[in-house]
Amino acid sequence: MQAIDIDTPRRVGKSVLTVTPLGFGAGPLGDPRVSATACIEAVSAAWEGGVRLFDTAPEYGIGRSERRLGVALAEVGERAAYAVNTKVGRTLEPEPVRNEANKSVTSDGGVRTPRDPRSGHRVHFAYDRAAIASQHRDSLTRLGLPYVDSLTIHDIDYGYHDDAQIDAALAQLSRSGGGGAALLEEMRANGTIKAIGLGCNREMRNYATWGGRHERVVERIADVVDLDFLVVAGPYTLLDTCALDRVLPFCASRGIGAIIASPFAGGWLLAPERAGYMYGETPQAVRDKTAQLERVCREHGVPIGAVALQFVLAHPSVAAAIPGARSANEAVEAQRLMRIDIPEPLWSALKSGGLLDERAPTPA
Repeated sequence: MQAIDIDTPRRVGKSVLTVTPLGFGAGPLGDPRVSATACIEAVSAAWEGGVRLFDTAPEYGIGRSERRLGVALAEVGERAAYAVNTKVGRTLEPEPVRNEANKSVTSDGGVRTPRDPRSGHRVHFAYDRAAIASQHRDSLTRLGLPYVDSLTIHDIDYGYHDDAQIDAALAQLSRSGGGGAALLEEMRANGTIKAIGLGCNREMRNYATWGGRHERVVERIADVVDLDFLVVAGPYTLLDTCALDRVLPFCASRGIGAIIASPFAGGWLLAPERAGYMYGETPQAVRDKTAQLERVCREHGVPIGAVALQFVLAHPSVAAAIPGARSANEAVEAQRLMRIDIPEPLWSALKSGGLLDERAPTPA
Protein backbone atom coordinates (compact mmCIF):
# COMPACT_ATOMS: atom_id res chain seq x y z
CA MET A 1 0.00 0.00 0.00
CA GLN A 2 1.28 3.45 -0.91
CA ALA A 3 2.05 5.84 1.95
CA ILE A 4 -0.22 8.82 2.54
CA ASP A 5 0.29 11.81 0.24
CA ILE A 6 1.94 14.50 2.35
CA ASP A 7 2.61 16.95 -0.46
CA THR A 8 -0.88 17.92 -1.66
CA PRO A 9 -2.35 20.70 0.52
CA ARG A 10 -5.68 20.04 2.23
CA ARG A 11 -8.48 22.46 2.98
CA VAL A 12 -9.15 23.18 6.65
CA GLY A 13 -12.84 22.58 7.27
CA LYS A 14 -15.11 25.01 5.48
CA SER A 15 -12.48 27.78 5.51
CA VAL A 16 -10.35 29.08 2.64
CA LEU A 17 -7.18 27.99 4.46
CA THR A 18 -5.18 25.13 2.94
CA VAL A 19 -2.26 23.44 4.68
CA THR A 20 0.29 20.71 4.15
CA PRO A 21 -0.87 17.42 5.70
CA LEU A 22 2.31 17.26 7.77
CA GLY A 23 2.73 20.29 9.97
CA PHE A 24 5.13 21.33 12.73
CA GLY A 25 4.07 21.54 16.36
CA ALA A 26 6.16 24.27 17.97
CA GLY A 27 5.21 23.51 21.57
CA PRO A 28 8.65 21.98 22.30
CA LEU A 29 10.33 25.20 21.15
CA GLY A 30 8.99 26.77 24.34
CA ASP A 31 11.05 24.43 26.52
CA PRO A 32 14.00 26.40 27.97
CA ARG A 33 16.03 23.16 28.00
CA VAL A 34 15.97 23.23 24.18
CA SER A 35 18.60 25.57 22.77
CA ALA A 36 17.70 28.37 20.40
CA THR A 37 20.05 26.82 17.84
CA ALA A 38 18.23 23.48 18.03
CA CYS A 39 14.91 25.29 17.49
CA ILE A 40 16.15 26.98 14.32
CA GLU A 41 17.57 23.69 13.05
CA ALA A 42 14.27 21.87 13.73
CA VAL A 43 12.21 24.43 11.80
CA SER A 44 14.74 24.44 8.94
CA ALA A 45 14.65 20.63 8.71
CA ALA A 46 10.86 20.67 8.65
CA TRP A 47 10.90 23.30 5.91
CA GLU A 48 13.38 21.34 3.81
CA GLY A 49 11.04 18.35 4.06
CA GLY A 50 8.10 20.30 2.66
CA VAL A 51 6.31 21.32 5.87
CA ARG A 52 4.44 24.59 5.46
CA LEU A 53 2.13 24.62 8.51
CA PHE A 54 3.48 25.77 11.87
CA ASP A 55 1.47 25.72 15.11
CA THR A 56 2.34 27.65 18.24
CA ALA A 57 0.71 29.47 21.17
CA PRO A 58 1.49 32.20 23.71
CA GLU A 59 1.17 29.57 26.46
CA TYR A 60 3.99 27.39 25.09
CA GLY A 61 6.97 28.48 27.16
CA ILE A 62 5.02 31.63 28.11
CA GLY A 63 5.96 33.40 24.88
CA ARG A 64 9.17 31.50 24.17
CA SER A 65 7.72 29.25 21.45
CA GLU A 66 6.34 32.17 19.45
CA ARG A 67 9.59 34.14 19.73
CA ARG A 68 11.75 31.23 18.65
CA LEU A 69 9.42 30.13 15.86
CA GLY A 70 9.38 33.65 14.43
CA VAL A 71 13.16 33.85 14.40
CA ALA A 72 13.42 30.46 12.71
CA LEU A 73 10.77 31.22 10.08
CA ALA A 74 12.57 34.44 9.16
CA GLU A 75 15.42 32.26 7.87
CA VAL A 76 13.47 29.85 5.66
CA GLY A 77 11.14 31.52 3.19
CA GLU A 78 8.74 34.24 2.14
CA ARG A 79 5.77 34.87 4.43
CA ALA A 80 3.16 33.88 1.84
CA ALA A 81 4.74 30.44 1.45
CA TYR A 82 3.60 29.05 4.82
CA ALA A 83 0.74 29.08 7.31
CA VAL A 84 0.96 29.88 11.02
CA ASN A 85 -1.66 29.01 13.61
CA THR A 86 -1.43 30.54 17.07
CA LYS A 87 -3.86 30.76 19.96
CA VAL A 88 -5.97 33.24 21.91
CA GLY A 89 -7.39 33.05 25.41
CA ARG A 90 -4.28 33.76 27.45
CA THR A 91 -2.71 37.17 28.01
CA LEU A 92 0.94 37.28 29.06
CA GLU A 93 1.36 40.07 31.60
CA PRO A 94 4.74 41.37 32.81
CA GLU A 95 5.27 40.59 36.50
CA PRO A 96 8.77 41.86 37.36
CA VAL A 97 8.49 40.71 40.99
CA ARG A 98 6.74 37.41 41.65
CA ASN A 99 3.28 38.01 43.12
CA GLU A 100 1.73 34.82 44.46
CA ALA A 101 -1.67 36.51 44.54
CA ASN A 102 -1.74 36.14 40.74
CA LYS A 103 -1.17 32.39 40.93
CA SER A 104 -4.19 30.11 40.64
CA VAL A 105 -4.44 26.32 40.58
CA THR A 106 -6.59 23.71 38.90
CA SER A 107 -8.82 21.23 40.70
CA ASP A 108 -6.02 18.65 40.72
CA GLY A 109 -3.51 21.11 42.19
CA GLY A 110 -1.72 22.04 38.96
CA VAL A 111 -0.67 25.62 38.28
CA ARG A 112 -3.34 27.32 36.17
CA THR A 113 -1.64 30.71 35.73
CA PRO A 114 2.13 30.08 35.72
CA ARG A 115 4.85 32.72 35.72
CA ASP A 116 8.01 32.22 33.69
CA PRO A 117 10.98 33.11 35.92
CA ARG A 118 13.17 33.88 32.91
CA SER A 119 10.91 36.39 31.15
CA GLY A 120 9.01 37.57 34.22
CA HIS A 121 5.63 37.17 32.49
CA ARG A 122 2.56 35.49 33.94
CA VAL A 123 -0.39 33.86 32.20
CA HIS A 124 -3.89 35.28 32.68
CA PHE A 125 -7.02 33.84 31.01
CA ALA A 126 -9.28 36.19 29.05
CA TYR A 127 -11.56 35.57 26.06
CA ASP A 128 -13.35 38.92 25.56
CA ARG A 129 -13.01 41.22 22.56
CA ALA A 130 -10.41 43.58 23.99
CA ALA A 131 -8.30 40.73 25.35
CA ILE A 132 -8.30 38.78 22.09
CA ALA A 133 -7.35 41.90 20.12
CA SER A 134 -4.45 42.52 22.50
CA GLN A 135 -3.37 38.86 22.51
CA HIS A 136 -3.36 38.76 18.71
CA ARG A 137 -1.21 41.89 18.48
CA ASP A 138 1.18 40.59 21.13
CA SER A 139 1.56 37.30 19.22
CA LEU A 140 2.40 39.14 16.01
CA THR A 141 5.06 41.09 17.89
CA ARG A 142 6.59 37.96 19.42
CA LEU A 143 6.50 36.15 16.06
CA GLY A 144 7.83 39.14 14.15
CA LEU A 145 5.14 38.57 11.50
CA PRO A 146 2.57 40.91 9.93
CA TYR A 147 -0.21 38.32 10.19
CA VAL A 148 -1.09 34.77 11.18
CA ASP A 149 -3.32 32.56 9.07
CA SER A 150 -5.57 31.30 11.85
CA LEU A 151 -6.36 31.84 15.51
CA THR A 152 -7.41 29.03 17.83
CA ILE A 153 -9.35 29.51 21.05
CA HIS A 154 -7.14 27.83 23.63
CA ASP A 155 -7.95 25.56 26.55
CA ILE A 156 -11.57 26.14 27.48
CA ASP A 157 -11.77 22.72 29.09
CA TYR A 158 -11.89 20.95 32.42
CA GLY A 159 -8.13 20.66 32.61
CA TYR A 160 -7.88 24.37 33.35
CA HIS A 161 -11.39 25.49 34.29
CA ASP A 162 -14.23 24.40 36.52
CA ASP A 163 -17.86 24.75 35.43
CA ALA A 164 -18.15 28.34 36.63
CA GLN A 165 -14.92 29.34 34.85
CA ILE A 166 -16.10 27.69 31.62
CA ASP A 167 -19.36 29.62 31.86
CA ALA A 168 -17.39 32.83 32.39
CA ALA A 169 -15.19 32.12 29.37
CA LEU A 170 -18.25 31.51 27.19
CA ALA A 171 -19.79 34.75 28.42
CA GLN A 172 -16.61 36.61 27.44
CA LEU A 173 -16.81 35.08 23.96
CA SER A 174 -20.53 35.68 23.46
CA ARG A 175 -21.94 38.55 21.43
CA SER A 176 -24.20 39.59 24.32
CA GLY A 177 -21.26 39.49 26.71
CA GLY A 178 -17.60 40.17 26.02
CA GLY A 179 -17.78 39.98 22.22
CA GLY A 180 -14.74 37.77 21.64
CA ALA A 181 -16.53 35.59 19.09
CA ALA A 182 -17.72 38.63 17.12
CA LEU A 183 -14.17 39.95 16.86
CA LEU A 184 -12.82 36.61 15.58
CA GLU A 185 -15.54 36.39 12.95
CA GLU A 186 -14.95 40.00 11.90
CA MET A 187 -11.23 39.27 11.52
CA ARG A 188 -12.02 36.31 9.30
CA ALA A 189 -14.55 38.29 7.25
CA ASN A 190 -12.10 41.14 6.58
CA GLY A 191 -9.21 38.79 5.75
CA THR A 192 -7.07 39.45 8.82
CA ILE A 193 -7.18 35.68 9.42
CA LYS A 194 -8.44 32.83 7.24
CA ALA A 195 -9.85 30.46 9.85
CA ILE A 196 -11.00 30.16 13.47
CA GLY A 197 -10.10 27.11 15.53
CA LEU A 198 -10.78 25.63 18.95
CA GLY A 199 -8.45 23.56 21.09
CA CYS A 200 -9.94 20.18 22.00
CA ASN A 201 -7.79 18.22 24.45
CA ARG A 202 -8.01 14.85 26.14
CA GLU A 203 -5.03 14.76 28.44
CA MET A 204 -4.57 13.00 31.75
CA ARG A 205 -5.51 16.22 33.55
CA ASN A 206 -9.07 16.10 32.10
CA TYR A 207 -9.29 12.46 31.03
CA ALA A 208 -12.33 11.58 33.14
CA THR A 209 -14.47 14.44 31.80
CA TRP A 210 -14.70 12.79 28.38
CA GLY A 211 -17.77 10.70 27.71
CA GLY A 212 -20.25 13.57 27.90
CA ARG A 213 -19.11 16.64 29.82
CA HIS A 214 -16.18 17.68 27.63
CA GLU A 215 -18.00 17.00 24.37
CA ARG A 216 -20.83 19.22 25.54
CA VAL A 217 -18.38 22.08 26.15
CA VAL A 218 -17.12 21.77 22.55
CA GLU A 219 -20.69 21.91 21.26
CA ARG A 220 -21.51 24.93 23.44
CA ILE A 221 -18.47 26.81 22.14
CA ALA A 222 -19.41 25.96 18.54
CA ASP A 223 -22.83 27.50 19.20
CA VAL A 224 -21.12 30.74 20.29
CA VAL A 225 -18.34 30.93 17.67
CA ASP A 226 -18.56 29.91 13.99
CA LEU A 227 -15.62 27.50 14.03
CA ASP A 228 -13.64 26.25 11.03
CA PHE A 229 -11.57 23.59 12.78
CA LEU A 230 -10.56 21.93 16.02
CA VAL A 231 -6.98 21.36 17.13
CA VAL A 232 -7.49 17.84 18.50
CA ALA A 233 -4.96 16.59 21.05
CA GLY A 234 -5.55 13.19 22.59
CA PRO A 235 -9.03 11.93 21.68
CA TYR A 236 -8.05 10.76 18.20
CA THR A 237 -4.88 8.67 18.18
CA LEU A 238 -3.93 5.08 17.56
CA LEU A 239 -4.54 4.49 21.27
CA ASP A 240 -7.75 6.47 21.78
CA THR A 241 -10.47 7.12 19.21
CA CYS A 242 -13.21 8.42 21.49
CA ALA A 243 -13.60 11.48 19.23
CA LEU A 244 -15.44 9.14 16.85
CA ASP A 245 -18.29 8.90 19.35
CA ARG A 246 -19.43 12.50 19.32
CA VAL A 247 -16.85 15.17 18.50
CA LEU A 248 -15.90 14.22 14.93
CA PRO A 249 -19.51 13.47 13.86
CA PHE A 250 -20.52 16.84 15.30
CA CYS A 251 -17.72 18.52 13.36
CA ALA A 252 -18.81 16.83 10.13
CA SER A 253 -22.36 18.11 10.66
CA ARG A 254 -21.04 21.69 10.95
CA GLY A 255 -18.31 21.61 8.27
CA ILE A 256 -15.66 21.86 10.98
CA GLY A 257 -12.30 20.28 10.15
CA ALA A 258 -9.60 18.93 12.42
CA ILE A 259 -5.86 19.34 12.90
CA ILE A 260 -4.37 16.54 14.99
CA ALA A 261 -1.89 17.58 17.65
CA SER A 262 0.01 14.99 19.69
CA PRO A 263 -0.48 12.16 17.17
CA PHE A 264 2.04 10.15 19.24
CA ALA A 265 -0.04 10.61 22.43
CA GLY A 266 2.25 13.14 24.06
CA GLY A 267 5.33 11.32 22.77
CA TRP A 268 4.39 8.05 24.48
CA LEU A 269 4.18 6.03 21.26
CA LEU A 270 7.68 7.07 20.18
CA ALA A 271 9.56 7.25 23.46
CA PRO A 272 7.66 5.63 26.35
CA GLU A 273 10.84 5.54 28.41
CA ARG A 274 10.93 9.34 28.65
CA ALA A 275 7.39 10.50 27.88
CA GLY A 276 4.24 9.84 29.88
CA TYR A 277 0.93 9.23 28.16
CA MET A 278 -0.73 12.56 27.28
CA TYR A 279 1.47 14.51 29.71
CA GLY A 280 0.66 12.44 32.78
CA GLU A 281 1.03 9.10 34.50
CA THR A 282 0.40 6.29 32.01
CA PRO A 283 -2.55 4.03 32.92
CA GLN A 284 -1.89 0.30 32.90
CA ALA A 285 -4.58 -0.21 30.26
CA VAL A 286 -2.65 2.12 27.95
CA ARG A 287 0.58 0.24 28.61
CA ASP A 288 -1.10 -3.06 27.80
CA LYS A 289 -2.69 -1.77 24.59
CA THR A 290 0.57 -0.18 23.48
CA ALA A 291 2.33 -3.53 23.86
CA GLN A 292 -0.32 -5.21 21.73
CA LEU A 293 -0.09 -2.51 19.05
CA GLU A 294 3.70 -2.80 18.97
CA ARG A 295 3.44 -6.57 18.53
CA VAL A 296 1.18 -6.24 15.47
CA CYS A 297 3.43 -3.53 13.99
CA ARG A 298 6.52 -5.72 14.46
CA GLU A 299 4.78 -8.66 12.78
CA HIS A 300 4.24 -6.48 9.70
CA GLY A 301 7.66 -4.85 9.79
CA VAL A 302 6.37 -1.31 10.30
CA PRO A 303 7.34 1.12 13.10
CA ILE A 304 4.45 2.06 15.34
CA GLY A 305 5.19 5.77 14.78
CA ALA A 306 4.41 5.45 11.08
CA VAL A 307 1.13 3.69 11.83
CA ALA A 308 0.16 6.33 14.42
CA LEU A 309 0.95 9.29 12.18
CA GLN A 310 -0.63 7.96 9.00
CA PHE A 311 -3.70 6.68 10.84
CA VAL A 312 -4.90 10.09 12.00
CA LEU A 313 -4.54 11.58 8.52
CA ALA A 314 -6.88 8.99 7.02
CA HIS A 315 -9.96 10.57 8.57
CA PRO A 316 -11.78 12.75 6.00
CA SER A 317 -12.21 15.63 8.46
CA VAL A 318 -8.49 15.82 9.23
CA ALA A 319 -6.49 18.42 7.31
CA ALA A 320 -3.12 17.94 9.01
CA ALA A 321 -1.13 16.38 11.80
CA ILE A 322 1.29 18.57 13.75
CA PRO A 323 3.76 16.43 15.71
CA GLY A 324 6.09 18.42 17.89
CA ALA A 325 9.82 18.55 17.24
CA ARG A 326 12.65 19.87 19.37
CA SER A 327 15.49 19.00 16.98
CA ALA A 328 16.26 18.55 13.32
CA ASN A 329 16.38 14.79 13.87
CA GLU A 330 12.84 14.72 15.24
CA ALA A 331 11.53 16.82 12.34
CA VAL A 332 13.20 14.53 9.81
CA GLU A 333 11.91 11.44 11.59
CA ALA A 334 8.31 12.63 11.22
CA GLN A 335 8.86 12.99 7.49
CA ARG A 336 10.35 9.51 7.30
CA LEU A 337 7.41 7.98 9.17
CA MET A 338 4.97 9.64 6.79
CA ARG A 339 6.65 8.05 3.78
CA ILE A 340 6.70 4.44 4.98
CA ASP A 341 4.40 2.09 3.09
CA ILE A 342 1.99 0.34 5.46
CA PRO A 343 0.48 -2.96 4.23
CA GLU A 344 -3.31 -3.21 4.30
CA PRO A 345 -3.24 -6.45 6.35
CA LEU A 346 -1.81 -4.48 9.28
CA TRP A 347 -4.93 -2.31 9.48
CA SER A 348 -7.11 -5.40 9.18
CA ALA A 349 -5.18 -7.08 11.98
CA LEU A 350 -5.64 -4.09 14.27
CA LYS A 351 -9.40 -4.05 13.71
CA SER A 352 -9.93 -7.80 13.87
CA GLY A 353 -7.88 -7.90 17.06
CA GLY A 354 -10.02 -5.25 18.71
CA LEU A 355 -7.15 -2.76 18.85
CA LEU A 356 -8.75 -0.24 16.49
CA ASP A 357 -12.35 0.91 16.30
CA GLU A 358 -14.14 -0.58 13.29
CA ARG A 359 -15.53 2.89 12.51
CA ALA A 360 -12.08 4.43 12.14
CA PRO A 361 -11.05 5.20 8.55
CA THR A 362 -7.64 3.81 7.58
CA PRO A 363 -5.37 4.76 4.68
CA ALA A 364 -6.47 3.32 1.35
